[in-house]
Amino acid sequence: MFFKKKAEEEESDYCVAIFVDEDTEEGVYERLTDRLFYEVENIGVISEATLSTKMIEPLQRKFPEAEIKAVSFAVLKIDRQRIQDETKKMESKYKWRKLFDAIPITEYLKVEDEVMYDFQNTILYTETVEEVIQFLNGIQAEKKNDEKHNIHQ
Repeated sequence: MFFKKKAEEEESDYCVAIFVDEDTEEGVYERLTDRLFYEVENIGVISEATLSTKMIEPLQRKFPEAEIKAVSFAVLKIDRQRIQDETKKMESKYKWRKLFDAIPITEYLKVEDEVMYDFQNTILYTETVEEVIQFLNGIQAEKKNDEKHNIHQ
């Protein structure tokens, strides 16, 4: 998977996997990524992924009516607490390396990747970028509305 992170002031809540295959035109991923980052505020990471059985099976269980294929999108909520918990587990596995601050950054990235892209936790699967944008902007608008109401209470 290839990652593209958005410059962010506060931590974002969602990540998006863009599924491609060998037939996907060159530059499609970049255009979709740019559009998502431009039109949606609460995305932290967008990854390019080639569909595999490991990805298709949980998506098919979660969205039985969908035909899982490329080019398509999966939106997942980032579970920061679970990332912290899994990072602590990994660090306890490498106690001595942790003591000497010698755990490779790749181990941290691997843990983050596995937790963020646990496709059992997908909240939206779609074949259109417009649906991803509408869904995430709807969540963002709802969040801002809730914040407004909390201020006046």
